[in-house]
Amino acid sequence: MLRLQIGCREYELEYDAQDSFVSPDLVVAYCSQLAEDFAPVLLDSWGWGSKPYPPEFMAYRIVIDSRRQRLCIFYEVYWRRQECTWMELSKDHDHDYEQIQIHLDAETGKTEKVIVSSVGGPEHAGHGVEVYREIVEAECRDVLYTTAPRTSFPWGGDHGQNTSTEIREIPIGDLRFENGRPVIEVLNCYHAFVGLKPKRFLEKRNELHPRLERLDRELLEIWYYRNAKNRFGHDISKPFDEPHVMYYPPPEDLLSRLVYALLWRWTSLKRYLFA
Repeated sequence: MLRLQIGCREYELEYDAQDSFVSPDLVVAYCSQLAEDFAPVLLDSWGWGSKPYPPEFMAYRIVIDSRRQRLCIFYEVYWRRQECTWMELSKDHDHDYEQIQIHLDAETGKTEKVIVSSVGGPEHAGHGVEVYREIVEAECRDVLYTTAPRTSFPWGGDHGQNTSTEIREIPIGDLRFENGRPVIEVLNCYHAFVGLKPKRFLEKRNELHPRLERLDRELLEIWYYRNAKNRFGHDISKPFDEPHVMYYPPPEDLLSRLVYALLWRWTSLKRYLFA
């Protein structure tokens, strides 16, 4: 156990030195009070977050970079079923996981970044990342990245997997907070998120209240290896690296792996041609 001062509050952290799903230079910890104090407010303004079922729980873990005095609180929102069919495109499957991250300065307690698993263009399979931080103007860019190897990400292979995504960097002042907690909305039927703008008027407030659980080794073993119908494809080992939300499909999902490989090659070529 270790006590940590965040702003004017003191928290008692429980470390897990045996967790293998993290980069070697980082450590994993748990503190339910810290996770509750910064947990996102999750709104279901359009009703997509409750179809066919509301999320069962929100699993958290705290990743700490002690050298740079910063920490990241992961929140993986878990739905046991996703039903999302449009025309002939079906994204129906069991087990859906969508991520939100809160990045804090460990000395001041200031929220430095809020990371949201959001939507993206078709060249990124409909997924992208919103990054709220201290900038003047919003900007959008493609990011090539390499996952961690299998030592900390089961589907990473010997040297990590190459893929790409879209990042939209947005001034953190354009994100609504309530009692220090960012307000996030479920945007569509595959449960992508979007940050709520401070001036947006809500005719009806429909808030989701998934229970809080630990995203510990035991739960990750289930998600990575036992949820066979849709295993966990998120690399959560290095949240401080761009694009923060990292994804690569498990080995048996051959079609998705082919699509992501082709998208990465296309994005790499586009960068080369237009650099």
